[in-house]
Amino acid sequence: MKTFLNILTCVLIAQGFCQDIIPDNIDVQASSSIADYALINDFKGLDFDKKNAKVSFDFIEENTSGTIEGLDFRIDFNPNDTDNAIFKGTAEVKTLDTDNFLRDGHLMWEKFFYKKKYPKIAFESTQVVGFGKNTFKVIGNLNIKGTQKEVIITFTLDDSKLLGKTTIYTSDFGVNIHDEREKNKLDIQFHFPILK
Repeated sequence: MKTFLNILTCVLIAQGFCQDIIPDNIDVQASSSIADYALINDFKGLDFDKKNAKVSFDFIEENTSGTIEGLDFRIDFNPNDTDNAIFKGTAEVKTLDTDNFLRDGHLMWEKFFYKKKYPKIAFESTQVVGFGKNTFKVIGNLNIKGTQKEVIITFTLDDSKLLGKTTIYTSDFGVNIHDEREKNKLDIQFHFPILK
């Protein structure tokens, strides 16, 4: 309780209140520093529109584009406080859509994404780093078909959205569309609208 009262006092001092009742034995400068520290860690992140968020991809070798849905994610992100940022979420394998019913069905087989055993693709960040104005690198672990690999997603931020992109090779995750690794290149894009 004493600690809470001290912090409350510091916040009031920092906001310019109670100047007339500060005891002589309180170091105002030290108290203000504590208040600043408390306020910095009580940040308000951006709010994202989950309903209209999208993940799309381009399979380079086949010149094929597609989407994946069933997104369930949590993004705690304030561009001024990347140390406390969190990016994590899942997508449902069964929603893979390349605009070809037969191909999409084949992708569910054990040889490829094995939907029955591994119904979700998951990502969780381990670090977020700012690179210049409105560019951020989100480093984390991507889990596909029971295989986990570290990936780096580059995000750019503007007033209305957070856009991300990364490149993986599906064969690194046991999804061997082609025998040669280079032919399994997949460019992935993330689109997260910001709620106003």
